Amino acid sequence: MTKIIEEEMIEEKIPKKYRCFTLVVYDESIHYKLEDILFSLKGFKYWAYIKHEPEEAEKQPHYHILIKLENATTVESISKKTGVPIHKIQYVRNVRAMCRYMIHFDEDEKIKYDIADVKISKLWERKFLKNFEDLKTEEEMIQDIYFFIDNSHFDTYQEKLRYLIQFVNINCYDTIYKRYRYEFLDYLKSNL
Repeated sequence: MTKIIEEEMIEEKIPKKYRCFTLVVYDESIHYKLEDILFSLKGFKYWAYIKHEPEEAEKQPHYHILIKLENATTVESISKKTGVPIHKIQYVRNVRAMCRYMIHFDEDEKIKYDIADVKISKLWERKFLKNFEDLKTEEEMIQDIYFFIDNSHFDTYQEKLRYLIQFVNINCYDTIYKRYRYEFLDYLKSNL
């Protein structure tokens, strides 16, 4: 066998890992108990779920469960931890879109749900809800951070840094801050 074919065979045997999963489950199933699945969510930091009523071809109400992880894992691992069969679990590429789908925010032809109908873990609530605000561009977020640095008046670098981190956290600018962290810190030092 050629080296390329051997590498492809090895890759196929290695299970793929992801950080975000969606599960679709029903009140009644012979494969699992809904109460056990919902209880298993307590083993995760970031989760949300909502009950959807049946639409068109659907025959019974169902639950959409969203689980977000800090470290990637396999579909099989999520199945073991929740008790949900593998075929009812999918990985999620776009977390924002899935959060919005849970209440059919962008789905005009579907039943609309209130954001209050979504049960969300306390640790994820703030970031989950941010998915329903108009998103700022990367440039706008960068400008906001620089504006905060320019307009905050604190005596020490440590004090200014502490409030900058709080500002970034409150506004969910974590990704942008991490990407340009050194530039922001240099700018912060130059503005003392």
